[in-house]
Amino acid sequence: MKLDELLAKTPEQFRPIVERYGPALAAMTAEEFCDWLELLILGRDDEAWRRLLEKADNPGLLEAWKTAAAGWDEANANNAQRVALQKEAMLAVLKVLLACSLAWVGL
Repeated sequence: MKLDELLAKTPEQFRPIVERYGPALAAMTAEEFCDWLELLILGRDDEAWRRLLEKADNPGLLEAWKTAAAGWDEANANNAQRVALQKEAMLAVLKVLLACSLAWVGL
């Protein structure tokens, strides 16, 4: 199926997506496409999108993706630190409550 045929069968709301990413998908070999699908199935979305954007005619998209991904990585790292601190604080509170409970029952 050619890109024009695919576009003709694509609902109007999804045509901009097919127009933007369709040529990159069509430029993949069958093996590259299978590898790309496997990345998506395995949840390695970032790597899958990078591979797709590397095939795209618009290098600005790949650079924008890399910039956005770097921001997401930084935000994820910051969030992981906050979650770890929250867990540590909760554990400290639970230890104090356990000590108070044991003292109250006389152990």
